[in-house]
Amino acid sequence: MQPGKIRGCVIGERDIIRIFSAYSFNTIPVNDKKEFNLHLKEEIEAKKYKFFIVTETFIQTINPENELLIQDEHVIIISIPTNSGSRDAAVEKLSNMIRRAVGIDIVKTEGDK
Repeated sequence: MQPGKIRGCVIGERDIIRIFSAYSFNTIPVNDKKEFNLHLKEEIEAKKYKFFIVTETFIQTINPENELLIQDEHVIIISIPTNSGSRDAAVEKLSNMIRRAVGIDIVKTEGDK
C-alpha cells in the first residue's frame, strides 16, 4: 500500500458487496445487525480504515455505541443502496450522523430546500 493512500472496508450483504473485492477493498459479509455491529466496532477500533461503505440495510442498524465510536474516531461512513433500492430512512440516518459529526447537513434528499 502506498503511504497516504486511503483504504476502505465494505460491510453488508454478500451478494451486494462482493464486487468491491475486485477493487482491493476489504469486504466483510454479514447476515444480521448483531454481526454487523460487532464487525464494525472491531474494524473501527483496529484503525486500519478511514472510511467504510455499508449497505443500506445495515446502516439503519448502527447501534449507539458504534455511532459514538464513529464520531470519536472521525470515520467516514458511506451508504450504498441494496437490491430494493434507496430508502429515505437510510439517507436520514446518514444525514443525522453527519450533522452531529460536522455540525451541518451536507446530505440533501429529494424535496429538501
